[in-house]
Amino acid sequence: MRPALLVARLWSAAPPPTPPGGLGPVDQDPQDVRDQACRIVTSNDKVCTPATTTPPKTGDGSSFDLSWLGALLWVLLIVGLVLLLIVIVRAVASGSWKRRRHDDADDDLDELELSAVAVDRSREPVNWRAEAEAHRRDGRFRDALRCRYRALVGDLARKGLIDEIPGRTTGEERAQLREVRPAASPPFDAAADLFDDAWYGDVPVAAADDDRFQALEHDVLSSAIGDRR
Repeated sequence: MRPALLVARLWSAAPPPTPPGGLGPVDQDPQDVRDQACRIVTSNDKVCTPATTTPPKTGDGSSFDLSWLGALLWVLLIVGLVLLLIVIVRAVASGSWKRRRHDDADDDLDELELSAVAVDRSREPVNWRAEAEAHRRDGRFRDALRCRYRALVGDLARKGLIDEIPGRTTGEERAQLREVRPAASPPFDAAADLFDDAWYGDVPVAAADDDRFQALEHDVLSSAIGDRR
């Protein structure tokens, strides 16, 4: 293109001169000015038309946004960690509880072993007392005292205080009860004295002696239950 023709086209595309006194407002669109200038320079419209851009595609050829998949994986990972933590905490707590229960069971067994005494199950105290009442009705107070003493020893054995062993002396039973229930020792000693005098000392026994033994028996059992040393 000749220079004179280029200048003429640029002059015709230029905005009108600015009035004196300063720059006035411009009504032309800058984009239109650029388009007109481009067409002056070249007659190819493709050069002056901006190229359209397309959004980038993903690797599989689709245009879907897969960012949500990463977020989902993070959520699943967090949930898995929380579940794992819950399982670990429960396992530790369960193990502690089992160990504590096992220790408590061992303590109970130790306590039972310490308090275990020999008990004669061949005859119960209630049977001894029934026989004592039968002897009393027939006037056999010596035999009544013997049966009542055996019933008293049987009650103390079933409370875990003294051993109930046939043929054992009253002295052994006194010493054992004095060790575990000191408060019950005085009335038991008095009841044992009545039994020894009647059975071994050949001392006459009357109904009053049987009554006194029953009163001492009540005191022994009351003291044995109330005294928890």
